[in-house]
Amino acid sequence: MEQTIEKVIFEVVRIKQEIRPLPKEYAEKIKLSPIRSPKDAIDLAVSLIGDSDREHFLIICLNVKNEVNAVHIAHIGSLSASIVSQREIFKSAIINNSASIIAVHNIPVIT
Repeated sequence: MEQTIEKVIFEVVRIKQEIRPLPKEYAEKIKLSPIRSPKDAIDLAVSLIGDSDREHFLIICLNVKNEVNAVHIAHIGSLSASIVSQREIFKSAIINNSASIIAVHNIPVIT
């Protein structure tokens, strides 16, 4: 007797994310003013990951007024590599209802 397996298709109704406030030293670095230029984005990125000894790939999520509504560390790599999937980039943007995103990647300086 042959068994048939019925395929079930799901409707995704809600995706719940874990939300944690940034540590105080990082939260203070994020300005409430909008990102108005590439320099604003660079200043924010440097304040968050500028002194890191490993490569980081951040997604800065912005609302329609270009205000930061989330910062997502998509990947922390090694000294010389950080591999991030497109899925992680778009997932953070969609979950945070972002109007736009800024992708940030650092290259650690070894002295």
